[in-house]
Amino acid sequence: MPARVVVAVNGPGELMGWARPFVRSFYALDADARVTIVFVPCPYATGREPGAAQALFPRATIVTHKQYARFLMGRQVEGMERGPGALQYLGGDLYHARTIAKRVGLRAMTYKFSRRAYAHSFVRFFAVDEANGRELRATGAPADAVRVVGNLVSDAVLDSLASPPAPHSPGDSICVFPGSRPPELRALLPFFLDAALQTARATPGMSVSVSVSPFSSDEQIAQSLRAPDPAFGGVRGELVDGGRTIVAEGVRVAVDRSGSYDALARAALVIATPGTKCVEAAVLGRALLVVVPFNKLDEAVLPGLGGYLHRVPIVGKPLKRWLAMSFERRFKYMAQPNIDAGKPLVPELRGVLTPADIAARARAMLADRTALRAMGDELSQLYARDAGASKRMAREALAVALEAAQPAAGAAS
Repeated sequence: MPARVVVAVNGPGELMGWARPFVRSFYALDADARVTIVFVPCPYATGREPGAAQALFPRATIVTHKQYARFLMGRQVEGMERGPGALQYLGGDLYHARTIAKRVGLRAMTYKFSRRAYAHSFVRFFAVDEANGRELRATGAPADAVRVVGNLVSDAVLDSLASPPAPHSPGDSICVFPGSRPPELRALLPFFLDAALQTARATPGMSVSVSVSPFSSDEQIAQSLRAPDPAFGGVRGELVDGGRTIVAEGVRVAVDRSGSYDALARAALVIATPGTKCVEAAVLGRALLVVVPFNKLDEAVLPGLGGYLHRVPIVGKPLKRWLAMSFERRFKYMAQPNIDAGKPLVPELRGVLTPADIAARARAMLADRTALRAMGDELSQLYARDAGASKRMAREALAVALEAAQPAAGAAS
């Protein structure tokens, strides 16, 4: 009997960085598995995630946000029929994972996150590392239910490339990651592109590339280039060649929208904001410059209800600026590699910044290729232990799914 697994996921980052490698590995273990991918509410969802999931996994059943809402209202939804199997949480509010598991009759597992109120809701607690394992146990997870599998992002990157870059490969481009959320793309694409072009002009033999989320539309990209945000500045440009190239200041800049990390693998330096993209670059041993601009804090991406404060009339924007500054001061490091290493492996530029500020730091970094290579080596070593994380998780999840499928009568006897 094929194993059944339901995967709860929310936004674009979780789909590509967590669900993609996990489902790949699950199918590798059981090609006939019954896989359902459920999209639970997410304020950063673009609406294109279900289509992307179906393209990645044609045999899987995809439950869209609207279909999930119907499920919550008690209506029948394909892929959500009651019956034995496993549920793997890979993003969103834990409430949704628990609700789905309870209604459908699944054994639930979580990854990275839990809370004391959910300690008895999951049969497995998968951890990114030992520190995360301790956090899960501190929230009530039974010690024998915690499994340290590693960071799934490592497999998301390595399994998507035809061949990873050779060790110590210097790279020949500056790759910018403006972010996948519409406000980030609108503000940061012209901002980062301007900084990268300034840097390339001062660095012989260096080209520029842009890595854009496959969930960003042509119109979103084109609009950001037509009218840069005055709070950030940046260069104007035009999207051409069917969305594969940006022309700015007479320079043709390659746009990678594949989600396969090809542009990242060729980079000498990656310029990005904090987030999953920093881990993706680190896995490939690419040197990083992490930028945390304070130029427009009332539109900063914040967790929870704070992310919506700017919509409140009169007091909302000042409150959100104050909250964003308070949030930033709480953290010694913002870049995930620095957090994971417990030390500053990569530089973080914080404050009200101009493209020239970023370009100056980028030029200084590119001028010291020995230091760049050392940074890349240390970054790749930091995440080397995570290779195979999705396979370790999938093996455990398959065992749970098969155990759940044993006839109830046999268990009763």
